Amino acid sequence: MDSAAVILMLIAGLHASWHAIVKTGRSLSVLAGMGLVSAVVTLPFLFFVPVPSSEVWLVLLLSLFLHAAYKVSLALAYQGSELSKAYPLARGLVPLFATPLSCILLLQLPKPMQLAGIVVTVCGAVGLAIGPKRSIFHIRTLFAAVGASAMVAGYSVVDALGTRGPSGWLSFTAWVIVLDSLSFLAVARSIRGPLIWAEVRGAIWTTLAAGILGVSSFAVLLWALSRNPVASVVAFRECSVVFATLIGVLMLKEHGSYRKFLSITLVVIGLILVASSN
Repeated sequence: MDSAAVILMLIAGLHASWHAIVKTGRSLSVLAGMGLVSAVVTLPFLFFVPVPSSEVWLVLLLSLFLHAAYKVSLALAYQGSELSKAYPLARGLVPLFATPLSCILLLQLPKPMQLAGIVVTVCGAVGLAIGPKRSIFHIRTLFAAVGASAMVAGYSVVDALGTRGPSGWLSFTAWVIVLDSLSFLAVARSIRGPLIWAEVRGAIWTTLAAGILGVSSFAVLLWALSRNPVASVVAFRECSVVFATLIGVLMLKEHGSYRKFLSITLVVIGLILVASSN
């Protein structure tokens, strides 16, 4: 990864903070509300970027489905689960799905050092999510989180294709943010019914903050995907699990342990390997 992408992805890793906002509220409604904020912020850009070509529209439609499925899975994973457990589990498996997908669809084979970094990062992220005891609740969370990981891997590869299309990354980014935000709002409305509007209004300021954080970090992700190997980008994006764990322990008063901080160390080592690989 180039140095600019490394620096911006580290900053974008703070998008874990909007996950904390989602976790502490009505997850589905907050996700829908922050999407609405993202659409309003991004909508003016549509007047200054090219309209996607016909082949890019096919990529856009697939991306919209994967993004919606990810958000529903994420909301389910957050029901009754600690942020410092659910978030690393939802993100930790992403490189395992994204690496083979990028090899098959984009012909991007990670170099040995990158692959080693990806493996170490995944081990650290999954280690953050593993609890000391098994329960039905953990199994239910596992299925939702694995589904979220698979969807993130899928949309990362699909969005990488879109950003490298003839319309350019900025055009694809603007269109996918607006269309994804509005389509998921429709999905959330169908699930929650009219109650969704009251839930969004009840958390207006936190939803606004989450929306701005979300759209900023996602734009950085698509920019990085347009110019770097997908597997390395999604692995480096796991720096957010470090922030999520620290937010969960320090701000949400979730349980901390030596195992968590050992896992954070593994994530950091993995990120260094990915960033330093040439």
